[in-house]
Amino acid sequence: MKLKQTKKYLALAISVALLSACGDTTVEINELAPIVIENPDHDHDEINGAGRLVVSAIDNNFVQVLELPEKTELATFMVNATPSAIFSSGDYRYAAIVQRNQDLVNFIDGGLWQENHVDHLHDYQEAPRFMPFQLTGVRPTHFQQAPGQLAVFFDGNSATGAAASVAVLTDADIGEDRSDYPQLTLTTHQHGAAQARGEFLISTLRDANSSTTLPNQVALYKKHSDHFDEVQVFAETCPNLHGSAQSHDFVAFGCADGVLLIAQDGETFTATKLANTADFTGTQRVGTLVGSPEAEHFVGLAGADVFAIHAEDNEMEKLDWQPGAATAVWGSDFAYQDKRFVLLDNTGQLTIFEYHGHEHANTNTAAFSFLAKVQVTEADLTALPAGSRFQLAVSAADDKVYVTDPIAKQLITIDVHEAEITARKQLNFTPHKLAWVGIAEPTEEHHDH
Repeated sequence: MKLKQTKKYLALAISVALLSACGDTTVEINELAPIVIENPDHDHDEINGAGRLVVSAIDNNFVQVLELPEKTELATFMVNATPSAIFSSGDYRYAAIVQRNQDLVNFIDGGLWQENHVDHLHDYQEAPRFMPFQLTGVRPTHFQQAPGQLAVFFDGNSATGAAASVAVLTDADIGEDRSDYPQLTLTTHQHGAAQARGEFLISTLRDANSSTTLPNQVALYKKHSDHFDEVQVFAETCPNLHGSAQSHDFVAFGCADGVLLIAQDGETFTATKLANTADFTGTQRVGTLVGSPEAEHFVGLAGADVFAIHAEDNEMEKLDWQPGAATAVWGSDFAYQDKRFVLLDNTGQLTIFEYHGHEHANTNTAAFSFLAKVQVTEADLTALPAGSRFQLAVSAADDKVYVTDPIAKQLITIDVHEAEITARKQLNFTPHKLAWVGIAEPTEEHHDH
């Protein structure tokens, strides 16, 4: 089934200003602004290097864009339903506002971006705006960011027979309201995942006769105009596949019996299986994977256990993150240009690791070393509003991470270099989902390519 795209200019142009004093709402309808052309008199020093946050409410269908570092409101936009997730686009300019049960993804321009002008990189700053571009595939679920690309996996629907599908977007596709971005339609529904690798796409496959909605294989595709052609199906299986990530040279998928690793060397892709170690017990498995383009390791989450996975050496090592009473990880990511790795757990603590890259034979330095714990909240977490939890967003521009506190109705700024809370912003609504948008700083490489 081909993904559809429509333009609802009036609905998408509605912006809402919320009045904190009494909760009244005023609605103003504005025309959509054109794409900004370079202003030769623009002062680069005026560009906000801290970026912006896009935040939703748990009980309403509006989304706010906040200017960092103060978190002042720049704009508020209405969407069709309470967002189920928010993700950054491939180059961090846009926020994908996911409304999964409505089969809809809207996009907001954060207003900060960078262009390569051959002899220099030119930064731009404009007001946020609601984009006419949208996706209407069935059950948009997994969003995987890659350098310059965003792979959107639509699960399909078993009840209606709608098959799963994938769309791969660049920031230019979103900004130019294009309809010829490449898409892949699979043969059946599945709770799957896909990773974009330039002109290649690695996507999950599911046997239509399977008793589970989870896939068990992975295939390689190559872009051809507005679609993908199958190149190969990897022989290595991945039962009950869930979770995926990518690095510079590898793509990883979580399996019931280990981690499937796909190595890329030019146009050649090779699959190997890294089996679960003796640290896994019972039905425990890696169900979430985190990677970064320049990090040598993946991080695999198996319940409350955390594993460092070195794909090139085919090694998996359990990390001691001193979980204490924590039984689940609510959010995790590489941060501070891959110098840190952070874990937000269900006791309201943020654990910070220093990331050193590969453990070399001549040193005793581990790849990940425990740095600190930051107590994000002292509140009784049984007071969390139904359906909510603390959420994490990582800046791609500096050493800050941001955490929502639905109990205190706050946004919290944490400096992961100093391992301390630097600010709390009081909100007049209960925050739910969030994403960072802005101009990313280049990531320092940890290895030669």
